[in-house]
Amino acid sequence: MNSDPRKSLELALTLHRAGKTDEALALASPCLETTGPVGEEAVLLVSEVLLRAGRISELGEHLERYRESSDSPRLRLQRARFLAADRRSECARTELENLKSQSSDRKVARAASFELVKLLDKAGEHEAAWETAAAEHRRSTAKYPVELLERALFVTAQAATQVGVLQIKRATQSVSRACFLAGMPRSGTSLLEQMLDRHPEISGIGENAIPGQMADAIAAGGRGWPSGAQSVPVSILDSWQSRYLEFSRRGGELPEATWTIDKTVFPMFQPLAVGAVLPGVRVIRIVRDPRDTATSLFLSNFDPSWGWTGSLQTIERVLTAERAFVPVVLDALGVPQVEVSYEKLVESPAEQLEPVFKLLGLASSSLCLFPEESKRVVMTLSNEQVRSPINQSSVGRWRRYQKFFEGDCFSGI
Repeated sequence: MNSDPRKSLELALTLHRAGKTDEALALASPCLETTGPVGEEAVLLVSEVLLRAGRISELGEHLERYRESSDSPRLRLQRARFLAADRRSECARTELENLKSQSSDRKVARAASFELVKLLDKAGEHEAAWETAAAEHRRSTAKYPVELLERALFVTAQAATQVGVLQIKRATQSVSRACFLAGMPRSGTSLLEQMLDRHPEISGIGENAIPGQMADAIAAGGRGWPSGAQSVPVSILDSWQSRYLEFSRRGGELPEATWTIDKTVFPMFQPLAVGAVLPGVRVIRIVRDPRDTATSLFLSNFDPSWGWTGSLQTIERVLTAERAFVPVVLDALGVPQVEVSYEKLVESPAEQLEPVFKLLGLASSSLCLFPEESKRVVMTLSNEQVRSPINQSSVGRWRRYQKFFEGDCFSGI
């Protein structure tokens, strides 16, 4: 263990996010005997690692061992999650109801609300699930300036249609074997990434902060966004390309022939940053029935700053803008791309993956049809789903909540 337990926990968290479960546990476990806040953080981190990895029996033993050490709201939330994963739904519901209504920690109360939503949904109590989510959105989801997002995409797409090819600054070198999954959250990006990661020549790298940082740097260096992409110094783009490749290629650990698949949500909104910093990149777009996507977004615990997820009306506006403008911008950037339908992917996965393999210049692999066999840890809200075999259980999910979709909502997408 590092002489500084805090640094050990920081590194363990990094390893956990990289899917290196055993390494993260080995580094964090010695910190469990540390007293005070650091020890509590260690207990929480180990429980999160075990939960994400699906090691439920170990999680139960871990939480029981440290039951007396802390009764913090965050640890109680972890215990409730364990009870739900261990199929003790009634006990989990009781604990989550208490946390939702009584906890002074607003993050914990919000998380408890959406954990309760999941239990209600699984129990078939759909109206109660929706109302619980709606109440939490009213209480803690921030307002979001959807019109600014719509405007940014519209202006970029308009420029693309006027000039045919977007004239933006690009990094000096083209990249090879770098690919992004572009799609709305809850549209199947985690499943597709997990499937592709099973291929011997593909490595999924999950989500990361770098694409957003690239966009911020372009805006700062070019005095604005998105016009900054036309005036930013190329040296800035080269620097960010090096930083991205250092991260995505794991500092050179990945074999040269391996493709990286990045499912960072950011590019769905602003592909200019990716086009400028990573010329030569490939893009796989995944689309799903907008009503199923909307249902999953509304019932999920995203960061409360993502205020557009708090109502069907704002979700519809973002979905409409993404569908209308992102493909236009990608075409204008000259980015090689392919589109995958989530519904067709879960119905006939081998057939739907063929265009993807063609885009990447790879032979198909039957391993990709068994994403549940992957040892990799998924850090998104889809963590539980991708540990199951490919199935169609989420297709048409919105119909369970049909009464909340008014009139011709989503019909134009």
